[in-house]
Order: sequence, then structure tokens, then C-alpha cells
Amino acid sequence: MEVPVKPVMKDTEASRTQSATISRAQRILDALPAMVCVLDLAGPRLTGHNAALVRALGCTGEELLSRGVEALSARIHPDDLAGLAARAAELAAARDGGVVEGELRARTVEGGREERLFAVRAEVFTRGDDGAVREVVVFAEDVTARKRREQGGPRRDAVLAALCDRAPVIMFAKDRDGAFLLASRSMEDLVGATPGSMLGKTDGDFCPPEVASIYKDVEHLVRRTGAPFEAEEIVPQAQGDRTLYTIKFPLRGEGVPEGAVAGISVDITRVKAAEREREAARDELLAAQQDTIRELVTPLLPIAEGVLVMPLIGFFDSARASRIIETLLQGVERHAARIAIIDITGVKAVDVQVAEMLVHAARAVGLLGAQVVLTGIQPAIAQTLIELDVDLRGLVTAGTLRSGIAYAYPVGQARGGQEPRHVRRE
Repeated sequence: MEVPVKPVMKDTEASRTQSATISRAQRILDALPAMVCVLDLAGPRLTGHNAALVRALGCTGEELLSRGVEALSARIHPDDLAGLAARAAELAAARDGGVVEGELRARTVEGGREERLFAVRAEVFTRGDDGAVREVVVFAEDVTARKRREQGGPRRDAVLAALCDRAPVIMFAKDRDGAFLLASRSMEDLVGATPGSMLGKTDGDFCPPEVASIYKDVEHLVRRTGAPFEAEEIVPQAQGDRTLYTIKFPLRGEGVPEGAVAGISVDITRVKAAEREREAARDELLAAQQDTIRELVTPLLPIAEGVLVMPLIGFFDSARASRIIETLLQGVERHAARIAIIDITGVKAVDVQVAEMLVHAARAVGLLGAQVVLTGIQPAIAQTLIELDVDLRGLVTAGTLRSGIAYAYPVGQARGGQEPRHVRRE
């Protein structure tokens, strides 16, 4: 009698196949972004779960199996826990394929303290020998962001409408063809359009062709480069030109037509007017400062009746030489001077330009009936004047300012009006 051999290999292969199938199913569950768990209603306890649930609760898989229901309950909003018993009763009475859906507020480790909203779907998974529901499979998906978008849509529309009506800036949006998708009330006021009448129309319906062409070119540039464009523009108005600072930029987003461009313009007319006033005031101040500097650089001092002194220092150029002659002539005329003393003690060097200036000054002053006295000639300057062969006729020269003043206003008239020493007539 043969003893049957047990198919050990076949049992082993079947076991391996079953394990592989279970492992594959678990990997598929773990790849799902939604949270999935299997709940034994008799326990109640968790008999299965995926990785998304483990991450959401912040515990290990072993911890979740040991205290899964407790961990779940701790995260659910207290006001929503009361309804779970009723949902469990619905599931217990459900037929195969029956589904119970709802929403739960809960916190997750990933969400921190922020409350999240989950769409929950539960259906019968297994039944006991008596036919009663034993296990249910539960799917939970975070729908917080979607709900916020759905609830925020009407509110955003109302806020945008109020913004377009009340904003003190100009706002607009156009499609690829330049037709207005949005125009604020201030934009309508700018072009004299009635509320809502700009939608679907283009700049050509409200602006001269040459202006509309410029706007079109700029918006094409914005679409092509994908970068904002900023500029100041002058808008003619019956009450006077307005200056706008405009930024145009690509407009992208869900529901926004491809190639759309938006713009915001701020009226800076008053700012530009204030800038012009400041610039005018600055120019006046600079002019006053220049006058003061000229007076300091070419000082003219009346030291006695009919006698003026102009001390010169530093270097000279043609502009300064002209100012010196101009100041000297005006001073002689204003003070009815008979003698003008030019002191060059502080002059660094004398060249042809300085020498010619002195000669021109003497001749010009002479035409007004006055005389120039040149003082402060240093030996080096005297040597230069000789080398340059400068014709100083008409000039009275003195070695020092003091002797020049003595010549112009002699203290010793009792001496017969003799000229002081070191004074020389050229």
C-alpha cells in the first residue's frame, strides 16, 4: 500500500503567492495620497491601514494597530465625534456595496494645530458568519484647500467688484486681442465710458489710433518678454493733462485666458507738479548761491567816498575774468568811484590772460572817468609782466595795498598832495 505524499511544494508556492499578493496590495494602498484604514466594528479596532494614515497621525504602524481608534478619536473635532455613532449604525445596517459619506474636521501632525477638513467615505468590507457587518473600509481625503476655494469664490468676486468700483488707482485687464476683460470705475472715468461699457472693447474704441497703437505695442512686448513694463504717460484731459505711472504685466492663473495682460496706473500729476516746483525752487537757490559765490570770489569793497578795493586771490579763467570786469564796472558806476584799487597780492600766478584782463579793466574803468590802481605786484609777477611785454599804460601800480589806499585817499594832503612812495604811474 502506497503512502500518499503530501504536496508540500504546492502549499509552499500557494503561501508565497498569497503573501506576494498581500504585499502588492499593501504597496498599492501605501502609494495612495488619501488615508485608508480597515475598522473592525466589534473591537472597535483597526485591522489595516496605509502609510498616509500613519504619516497623518505621527505614529508607527505598530502603535496604530494597538491604539488606532484612540489615536483617530484624539484628532477628530469633539463636535464631530458625536455623529460617528450614527454613521456606524448606518454602516451596520448597510447592504454590500452600501456607502456612507460625510465630512470630519480633524488635525494632523502634518497640519500642526491647524484644523483640516476631510471628506470621509466608508463601506462594508467583511461580514461575520451571522451576516452582520464585521469590518468597514474607510477612505479620508483632505479637502480643506478645495473647500476654501469653493467658499472663497463668491467672496473674492464681491471683493474684486468693490475694489474695481472704489480703488483710487486705475486697473484693467485685456485678452490677447486687446479686448478689456476688466476695467475699474476709475478707468472708465478716465476715458469717459459708462459703467461696464468697456468690457469686450479695445483701446481703439476710446483713444486716438496713434495712442491705441502705442498701447498695443507695449502689451505685445509684455507678452513676448513675460516681464513687467513700467512707464510714465501723459493723458490729455479737458481739465488739463494728467500724468500716470503705469505698470503692465502678464496675467496668468486658473480661468485666465492665455496671453492676458493686466495693468495698474497711479495718477502722479500732483507729484510731478510738486517735483517741478521743487526743481524751480532749487534752481532759484542755486542761482542765489552762484551770485553769492561770485560776490565772494570777486569782492568789491567801498572803503571811502569814491574809492573801491577789489582784492583778488587764486587762479583765473576766462569766465572769472569776465565777472571781475563786469563787477568792477558795475561797482564804479554804482558808487560813482574815482579810483578802483585791484589788489593781486593773493594771485598765484599771472599769465597773458590775467594781464590782458587787468589792461581791459583799466581801459573800461577809464571810459567811466575813473582810474585803476594795481597793488600787490610781487617780484615774480613783475618779472612775468616784463617777459610778457604787457602794456600797462593807464594803470597806476603800487607795491602794497596800503600804499595804493594812501594814493587814493592821501592822509598827507597837508604834504601838498604828494604821492606816497612806491606808487608809480605807467
